[in-house]
Amino acid sequence: MQTYQKPNFFRRNHKKKLWMIVVGVVVAILVTAIVIVVASKGKDDTSSEKQAVEEEKVVYDTMITGEAEQDPENVETEEEVGTEVDVQTLSEERGKSNGIDVSKWQGKIDWQKVKNSGIEFAFIRIGYRGENGIIYKDDNADYNIQQAQKAGVLVGVYFFSTAVSEAEAREEAEWTLQAVEGYPISYPIVYDCEGYKNSLNRMFDLTAEQRTNNAIAFMSTVEEAGYDAMFYGAKGEIANEAYWDIARIEKEYKVWVALYSEVAYPEKEKPDYNGKCAAWQYTNKGHVDGISGNVDMVVCYFTKKEAKAKNPSVTPETAKAPLTEAEKLYTAVNEQVTAKEVTNLRTAATTKSDIVTTLKNGDIVVRIGVGTNGWSKLQYNGQTVYAITSYLTTDLVKTETNQPITEQKDIVEGHEFTPKSDQVTAKEYVNLRVLPTTDSESVGQLNSGEFVERTAVSNKGWSRLLYNGQTVYAKTSLLSNEVVEQTTPSAPPASSDGYTSVDEQVTAKEETNLRTQPTTGEGSEIVHKLLKGEYVRRIGVHTNGWSKLEYNDQTVYAVSSFLTTEQVQP
Repeated sequence: MQTYQKPNFFRRNHKKKLWMIVVGVVVAILVTAIVIVVASKGKDDTSSEKQAVEEEKVVYDTMITGEAEQDPENVETEEEVGTEVDVQTLSEERGKSNGIDVSKWQGKIDWQKVKNSGIEFAFIRIGYRGENGIIYKDDNADYNIQQAQKAGVLVGVYFFSTAVSEAEAREEAEWTLQAVEGYPISYPIVYDCEGYKNSLNRMFDLTAEQRTNNAIAFMSTVEEAGYDAMFYGAKGEIANEAYWDIARIEKEYKVWVALYSEVAYPEKEKPDYNGKCAAWQYTNKGHVDGISGNVDMVVCYFTKKEAKAKNPSVTPETAKAPLTEAEKLYTAVNEQVTAKEVTNLRTAATTKSDIVTTLKNGDIVVRIGVGTNGWSKLQYNGQTVYAITSYLTTDLVKTETNQPITEQKDIVEGHEFTPKSDQVTAKEYVNLRVLPTTDSESVGQLNSGEFVERTAVSNKGWSRLLYNGQTVYAKTSLLSNEVVEQTTPSAPPASSDGYTSVDEQVTAKEETNLRTQPTTGEGSEIVHKLLKGEYVRRIGVHTNGWSKLEYNDQTVYAVSSFLTTEQVQP
């Protein structure tokens, strides 16, 4: 029998199938490899792009502080004057929060007192762009933020912009974001743009559209970083289409309106403004415990809870406390100045303080100090006042007529003073007074060996001195240019006098009269009323209850029980 065999085409078909499987596997491997390579390349490209972006990120020096003349807030402007509001008139209302806005021009702030007074939040100036185009940090920004948060006052910040382009506005925003790293910013980051109506301002030539674009560029950058942004402006400016397209801003961002009126918050609930208003700065004459002088007061029509720092890995260095006004260094001078054009004389070295008078070109005052804070200390009608140094000149020639300015006499309380510049001390001790009269308040005592700057002498025997940054007066006859060797106390008085000799300084426990005779009866005149903290020399004590004293080179008497040798504060 013959054996059956399969035809050859079956074997050929089987080989063909195997071949096709092998080809398919190879193709699959190749496709997979291509996909992996492409994906890997795409990942590398993405990583490279990310790395490039990170490398392009600018790291700013957020610790540079500027000189006073570069600070756009340190400019005298025709600003509105608000109604005086005391923090004690405020109360908590649901959906609202009470706050303030501050900068270095408020000086050293006691934030615990601010918190205890009822203030819930503060907008603290973080920085500004100077007229030279450089961004500076507010000198007190870190101290204010740290101490406010320590006291429990929630913090927002504002940047004072002079940006002339969207690129500069974004730069200001990025600088601000780096400056607040590590801080819990609970309230908004605010864009503040002012002063552009001044022809000397770097933003003067901007259109309303350009100015608005800058504000939006700043605030959009802030919100992209996860913060709340807000726009600040005075009602008279933001409602004017020549300056702002406020409708564009209101569509996306909160608006903080500055508007002062005779009736302020809380008597008036909201400002007279038709647009959206998330916050109202209702006065620049606020009075808050812990702040010397005036402060801007704000009500927000929203509340916030304490935020957490966006970057908790950053720990800001503990800031040093700023100097108080008395601690700031004023270099003593004694020279006559006038205004270059016109400037305000103020009660303190800040544009937030009260205006005493306006100094015009041609009006002469005596400058007694030049401060490192950009301000000059002046003498005006017996009062110490302050003006921005850059607005003053020693060139006593009128700008309009080019004629010498007629010198005005320096007269205080009937005393005509002439300039003098020397160092003096007390021959023994002398009271320092606010005016050249023994009836004025005593602010301290100068002892032998303690030297002060004398800036002028009067025709009636008084000297004008600089004492702890303050202008004071003392009797010229009790002063000396050198330490006077003290003589041995005189011998005890005659027995008929009845006074036991002593040599000590005394002051009033509260107040007491100094008399010509040791009696309150007829023939004993009152020479002076001695106040607590005002010291005189006691040279004798009597068993009749009276003390013999020396006062302005005169022997006087006072009731012993009304006097004390203890050191007391006035």
